[in-house]
Amino acid sequence: MSPKTLAKTSSAATLVELMVQPFDELTEVNMEDESFRVLKHVEGKYAIPAIECGFRDMFHYCALYMVHPDDLDKYLSECDPDVLCERLGKEENGGVLRCRFRYRLLDGSWRWVEQVAVGGASCGAPDKRMYLFLYDLQDQTGDEREETSRNGHATHNALTGLLSEEAFFERAGGFLGGHTEGWCVLAVDIEHFKMFNEWYGRAQGDLLLAQIGAKLAQLEKDAGGIAGYFEQDDFAVILPNDEKRISKLYDELHDLVRQRGTSVGFMPAFGVVEPDGVCNAYELYDRAALAARRAKEDYHARIRRFDPSMYLQTDREYRILADFQKALRDRELFIQMQPQCLIGTGKIVGAESLVRWRKADGTMVPPGSFVPVLEHYGFVTDMDQYVWEEVGRWLRTWIDGGHTPLPISVNVSQIDIYTIDVAQFFAELIEKYRLPTDLIKIEITESAYVDNTAVADTVRRLREAGFVVLMDDFGSGYSSLNVLRSLSIDIIKLDAQFLRMSGDDKKGLHIMESIVNLAKTMGVPIIVEGVETQEESDFLSELGCRYVQGYFYYRPMPVEDFERLIADPEHIETGGFRFREQEQFHTREFLDQNVFSDTTLNNILGPVAFYVWHGDDIDVTRFNQQFYHEIKVPNFRRHMNAIQRMMPAEDLPRMRKLLQQAIDNPERGAQGELRFNRSDGTISQYRARFYFLKEDDGGKMFYGSIHDLTDFVTLNDHVRLLSRVSRDSIVFMRCQENKWSARVVVHGLRDETGLTQEELQQEYDDGTFYQRVPEDLRKRLLRFLTASKTEQGEFSQPFRFRRPDGGEVDLKAWLYGVHDWSSGVEYILVLRSDGT
Repeated sequence: MSPKTLAKTSSAATLVELMVQPFDELTEVNMEDESFRVLKHVEGKYAIPAIECGFRDMFHYCALYMVHPDDLDKYLSECDPDVLCERLGKEENGGVLRCRFRYRLLDGSWRWVEQVAVGGASCGAPDKRMYLFLYDLQDQTGDEREETSRNGHATHNALTGLLSEEAFFERAGGFLGGHTEGWCVLAVDIEHFKMFNEWYGRAQGDLLLAQIGAKLAQLEKDAGGIAGYFEQDDFAVILPNDEKRISKLYDELHDLVRQRGTSVGFMPAFGVVEPDGVCNAYELYDRAALAARRAKEDYHARIRRFDPSMYLQTDREYRILADFQKALRDRELFIQMQPQCLIGTGKIVGAESLVRWRKADGTMVPPGSFVPVLEHYGFVTDMDQYVWEEVGRWLRTWIDGGHTPLPISVNVSQIDIYTIDVAQFFAELIEKYRLPTDLIKIEITESAYVDNTAVADTVRRLREAGFVVLMDDFGSGYSSLNVLRSLSIDIIKLDAQFLRMSGDDKKGLHIMESIVNLAKTMGVPIIVEGVETQEESDFLSELGCRYVQGYFYYRPMPVEDFERLIADPEHIETGGFRFREQEQFHTREFLDQNVFSDTTLNNILGPVAFYVWHGDDIDVTRFNQQFYHEIKVPNFRRHMNAIQRMMPAEDLPRMRKLLQQAIDNPERGAQGELRFNRSDGTISQYRARFYFLKEDDGGKMFYGSIHDLTDFVTLNDHVRLLSRVSRDSIVFMRCQENKWSARVVVHGLRDETGLTQEELQQEYDDGTFYQRVPEDLRKRLLRFLTASKTEQGEFSQPFRFRRPDGGEVDLKAWLYGVHDWSSGVEYILVLRSDGT
């Protein structure tokens, strides 16, 4: 049946009225066999499948692919074939059912439509027949005449289903005239929505707007207010001034954004204003929109209520923007350099360029007051391009002056990447100033990398062109590991804040250590910025960090001062930023089973064991093979419990003192000498070092290493005995950097010299011994020492030795030049009584 035939045979006025209005589709459905015919269809508009199926199958297809997800529940409940048949057969429905929802167009976007189902005898439709009309609400006429403004423009936005801007303010004016108490105007803004469309595609952006429109439409219906959409990402709502309701709406919109995989860069911002006697809807919305802009400045306070002081802040920002344009024109902006240094030598390996602003009257504008404003209003790229140009110009001038250049870092923001072609800009910059690409390092803050294909593509192009790319502020964002996994970064910049963020609980130190280890695993160099103290520098050096930047080394300085500094070759290191070469290793590398076997690791560690101290007992719970061999106690396994029983009684307090010292200083541990009784009656002596690990119900656990000193102690005892029977005094001597040192090994001249071995050693150490021999003998000894450096020999000479009591004794000195490199002994001095 054609539409014309249908119109002729239908006796109900309702059906005729529907027929004369413009519609996009008309479908005749025979519910007896669920067949259907499309009587009219606008070509090239909706994505209707070219398939043969029944009406119920078509209904399910539309539910899956054609109807907006947020409207699906409504569509399923009101447009199900069984529901339509049942309701259309009831007289109270008048044979007509209407349902509005968003329908997919061929290009993937959404359009608000209205489906009108007509059936039943009351509308003149044949039995078991119904007709489905599909109207495009954007082009609506006829019954939708009440939703069109007097000037002929559509009052509702087709994508969101909300009032257009003009219609919203027209209705809001009348509404606010009678609803000033207990109501508020809410401005809704989605931050960086343009970027959202570029990241996820226009279809996802439209879907998000449609979902937000559905939420606000439902709120409008529930609360009795008014909701409007002003294009782009701006919405307005008049609703009851209820904090809980507003917070709930924010959470719902935030969840819609978070479903796309991120919630940081595209969080909604709410501005709220109460009428407070003001009925002008335009003025109230402007105030709410200003509050929303302020909300976008703080990720932790995304709902802001209007305050008159916001006008003052806005005026200040506008003055900064106006002054900034003048600053660019009059070249009031200039750069400073903050050197980046080698941690061991302090030599400069590069610098970071920083922007400064000095007005014509000499007033300095702090970066913290103008950079955030430029970022907020989108002018930061003008500033950054100015800085990049200045750096390129300075490098060219420095090179032309015959000086050695160092690489300079410049900062690139996320806004820069979305505003201009950054890679192309730098390619043109180095061509303009004839610079090698490795002289410009490009710093991009970590937060810019998050789920950002545009930034990733820019990084790839920059690195392919030969530029060095740094990830700035690493660890300050929430997806550092994902970023490092997916991107190729040349250098990581890490803020020393972790060294100060946690106080005495050391958490910051552990975070810093973990990040450094992560970078080492990936083979990526690190620059730690913000280093302020010697202690921080020492800690970073112990971690193996090589490059630092901060006030402890250099503050940002004028270019002229930087030039004077790096003009001295002694102050610079031109090798660039390297990894691994001459790098201090980290102890955790030993735990890599792919590098060291158990046998190799045990040989490196030496004799080690784990101890538990509980009550009066000290037990060995685990030990390695080297420990077992070093302890040299037969059947040692039987003695692992209560090992204090194997110690001389006088050594037990020393053992407990060492363990307590290890508890008090868990990082450095404690070291001392201990003795153990052997089963053969002898005593073995060890140097032991203990580290406290943890405390649990079983006691206090320690890690300990030992080194057998028995042979060394025995040798010392033998030398001590030799001193008791020998009539000679023997001294080992060496000279390092013109400084003499001596060790009294044997001292048999105690009675003759009037000095004990300890007193004689002390006089050698402080130099007073040489005052006891005649000056002419000292000169002859010096000549011999000089001659013996080229050939070995010996020197002997009798002399008079002055005793501490004033008396003198005749001695004879023999001096041998041995220059033994293995022991470090260069000379052996033998003193003997001249009467022997």
